[in-house]
Amino acid sequence: MLQFCPSPVSPAGWAEILRDHLSVFESLWQEFPDHIFLVSCTADGDFILEDCNPALQSYIGLPAGKTRHRPVRELVAGPYQETVLERYRQCVSSGKPYTYEETGTVTDSDAVHHWMTLLVPAHGPDGRVSFLLGISRDVTALRQAQEVLRRENELLEQRVALRTAELEMANAQLRQMAMYDSLTGVYSRGVFFELASEALALTRQECAPLSALMLDIDFFKKVNDTWGHAAGDQVLRLVGRRLREQLRGSDIIGRCGGEEFAVILPRQQADRACAVAQQLCDAMCTRPFPWEQQQIACSISIGVAELSREDESIEKLLHRADLALLQAKGDGRNCYRLASGSDLVAL
Repeated sequence: MLQFCPSPVSPAGWAEILRDHLSVFESLWQEFPDHIFLVSCTADGDFILEDCNPALQSYIGLPAGKTRHRPVRELVAGPYQETVLERYRQCVSSGKPYTYEETGTVTDSDAVHHWMTLLVPAHGPDGRVSFLLGISRDVTALRQAQEVLRRENELLEQRVALRTAELEMANAQLRQMAMYDSLTGVYSRGVFFELASEALALTRQECAPLSALMLDIDFFKKVNDTWGHAAGDQVLRLVGRRLREQLRGSDIIGRCGGEEFAVILPRQQADRACAVAQQLCDAMCTRPFPWEQQQIACSISIGVAELSREDESIEKLLHRADLALLQAKGDGRNCYRLASGSDLVAL
């Protein structure tokens, strides 16, 4: 059988304990830096601010006598008012603690603040939520710092993107410089031989024809000696341009050194290669090269060679074309000659 054991604490002792506890809570209420507020929930769905701690009173800017027992809608300004009330309704509806971040203004202040708020519902004897205890921490400084950091990161990303674009452009320019001869605009020697070797391998695989041209500017030393090296550079530049204008996009043009150029004509037999060679000779000799206020007359000589079974490499094919070039120069220049071993005899 249960026996009632009287409390060793007297009523006066309990009163003392309660006073001590109340003193602690009062001290916390007064000194707590975050905003603490107690809101009552009316039967008709309104919310009344019953009390708030000094930190919140100071923030609102009203004395305690003017904040207690006032509807929340009278203390919260503008469009933010409905947002606050809706949060309260959600907490009442769920009957559970509710945490959210809110942004808005207080009373007539135009300054936007950010709070992290916790609402804790208190149920009455009838089970209905009768009070909400709220604790709000002002995180405005944190959000402002985060916004500054976001903007700085965004600016940094823009700078990185700009720098990356600059580096990509610089790399593209370097690739361009590595691939193309800076003066004539045709492929550099190394790139030309690489592409020509690839074209040769593809030709072998497809059993297709392929021809090569070796060409040289006639009396180029005389151009330099008479007009100067700047004029010679201009002639080289325009020869490169005319080659690109006269040839197909699939043709491979390279500067092999000095005034010497080489061309690979994929899928072209000797007869067609000779026609192209004559076309190039005409393009050079019939149009003088402008230099300052004068015109420089130049011509080219060309050696033509069609790929044969004996040509084990692109170098072997170009060597035969080079021998034909020497023959063209020996025969008076401003002409082309077809290499021995090709199917067509040069005219």
